[in-house]
Order: sequence, then structure tokens, then C-alpha cells
Amino acid sequence: MRTAFALAIALAVPAAARAQSLWSSAIDDVRENANVRLGPFYADPALQLKQLGIDGNVFNTEGDAKSDFTFTIMPKADVWLPVARRALFQVTGAADLVYYAQYETERSVDPQFALRGEVYLHRLKLFGGNSYLNTRQRPNNEIDIRSRHVEDGLTAGAGLALTPKFSVEFAASRLKTRYDADAMFDGTQLQETLNRDTEGINVTARQKVTPLTSVGVRYDKFRDAFVYSPTRDSRSYRVMPGVEFKPRALVNGSAYVGYRKFTPTVPESLAPFSGLVAELGLSYTLLGSTTFGVTYDRDLTYSYEEFQPFFVDNSVGVSVRRAIGRKFDALVSVDRHTYEYSDAIEDVPAPDGMQRVDVTLTYTGSIRYRLGRDGGIGFGVSYWQRDSTTEQFHDYDSLRIGSSMSFGF
Repeated sequence: MRTAFALAIALAVPAAARAQSLWSSAIDDVRENANVRLGPFYADPALQLKQLGIDGNVFNTEGDAKSDFTFTIMPKADVWLPVARRALFQVTGAADLVYYAQYETERSVDPQFALRGEVYLHRLKLFGGNSYLNTRQRPNNEIDIRSRHVEDGLTAGAGLALTPKFSVEFAASRLKTRYDADAMFDGTQLQETLNRDTEGINVTARQKVTPLTSVGVRYDKFRDAFVYSPTRDSRSYRVMPGVEFKPRALVNGSAYVGYRKFTPTVPESLAPFSGLVAELGLSYTLLGSTTFGVTYDRDLTYSYEEFQPFFVDNSVGVSVRRAIGRKFDALVSVDRHTYEYSDAIEDVPAPDGMQRVDVTLTYTGSIRYRLGRDGGIGFGVSYWQRDSTTEQFHDYDSLRIGSSMSFGF
């Protein structure tokens, strides 16, 4: 009996250790890669000059474009506290400090914070977190004004390692989106059409195929409740199979493609949607010096428009980064965002019988000098152009010239 008990312990301990190492590998990454250690704490402080130069069209207007000198500085710090190999706590703090020389209304301080804790119990991982963003920056290519809005999110869940290679993760989340009462664009008060609460659950199953490659399936079910426009309330679910590659793999990144069904709570007030959705970002490095990248995102996004309350965002991008010697990088990229709008009420047709489609193109070229592992100094030029099939005042083009700089401590 004593021998059988000892044998059972000997078999159980390695299995527990393997399960623990599956979840707690994040602790190893922190201890190996963090730049600063202060007692039990690990940290990555950084300072980034995101933009320093000329914005050729500050307000994204057609015709009489206003240009201005601008810069944006972002101090940021990630701080981790590992507890043996049983828990990992992380705090992230950052803020965009946005300055315009002439147009004071465009200046802002945009803080953001995130908290996350993970506890590892052999095959079980428990986690929870909070994210907070308070910003005046544009949420997408549709809204041209810089309007203050807050996004406050909570997440909690658990992961279960059924085998050393197969795991399932469950999470519940809540996100509050709030715009200031004085935020107006195109005659619409943004809080009236965009203030909402999003609550949902997520289930993700992953199978490790190789040490660098995993396949998985994600299922999301959530509902949106609008504070001032309850006719916009809806329920949705997404099913997205995909693949993930670690940074050391030949192909790096992830690709998830699937199906979404969007059902309005008030069918006579909002059109339904069902179809393809995607989140894809992949890169491949040729001969260690040239990196080719591709991105593709497709999903439904809420619009500020009262009678066209959502659009399908099709966004595709390609880029090429070339190492020049040991210290320089050159980058060229093209991004295309296509917003296909849907009418809210069947009795209100699209203007002139045409569907509204907005297309934004961005061309970018830059050169960067690397400083250490995480820093660099760069100079770049980008050209933006937007066209709309029905809203001609939305058309604009803009040339932005500037430099950037980042330092890790």
C-alpha cells in the first residue's frame, strides 16, 4: 500500500509541474526580458516621441486644410510582480501628451491604465483585470473631431489545461464607453448614439501543434445596451477558428477568420447582419533582413450616424521592412479601410438610392535608426486620402511629415 502511494505521488508531481509550466511561462518571460529589477518587482519603463512634425490637415477637412506643428510624447511603464511560480501581477500606465502649436483646442492629455492578475493552480489558471482609457483621439477614420471619451473595462475568467498541449479558457467581460456631453460631430451629439455598455463571455480552445505553433477556436457572445438610444441594442455571437505563431516561428503572428451573427433587440429599428469576420496579422522574414507583413480585419463597428448606425469595416494592409546594415530599417506600407454602411430603418433609404461607402487610403514611408534593444529614432512621411460615395464633405487628403523616437530604460 505504501509503495503504491509513493508511486502515485511520483507520477502526479511531474504532471502537475508540466501543467504549472504551461501557465506560468509568462513569469519566465518577465524575469528574462524585463529591463529593470527592483527587489521583487520587474519593470520596463519607456519614453516615446510618437510624432514630431507637421500635420497637413489638422481637422480632416476638404478644401481649406489647416496645417500645424505638432508633437505627441508618451511616457509608459510596465511593472510586474511575480509570486514564486504561482502568480503574476501586472500594472501598466501610460499617457499621450498631445501638443499643437497654433490650434490649442487639439491639445490633450490622454491617460490609460491596465491592471491584471493571474494565479496558477497546477492545471487551473485564474485571472482578472481592469483597463481604463481616457482620450480625445479619434476612435476610427469615421469621426474627424477629437472628442473626449472614456473606455472602462473589466475582465475575469479561468483557464484549464486538460493536457500539456490542450487548454480551454473562459472569460466574462464588461466594457463601458462614454462620450462627453459636449462632443458634437456633423450635427450629432456623440453620447446620444455611441454611449453604451457591452457585456459578454468568451471561450477559447487551443491545441499546441508544435512548440511555436497553436491552433484554436474562439467563441464570443455579447450584447450591447445603449444608454440614450435603446433602439440600437443588440446581441451578437462570433465563431472564429484560427492559428497562432510565436515570434521565433518562420511565420509570426496570428490569423482568425470566422462568422458573426448580429441580431437587433428591436428588429423594426435596426437591420441584422451576418457574415465573415476576421482578425489577421502575419509577418515573414526573408534571409533575416527583409520582413513582409500583411493585416486583414473585418467586423461590424457602430457609427455615430442616426440612420446608418453601423458599418462593416474591411481593413487590409501590406508592409515591407528592410534592414540596412546593422542599425537602420526602411519601411513602406499601404493600408486601405473600407466602411460599408447599413441603413437603420427600412422606410428610410440611402441618399440617392446609393449605399454609403467610405474608403481611406494611407501610404507610409519611413527610415529608422535602432538604439539598443527597444529604442530608435525615425523619420517618415505619410499621405492620407478619404473618399465617400454619398458624403462628399467627408472627402479629404492630408500629408503628414515628422520624426519619432523611443527609449527603453
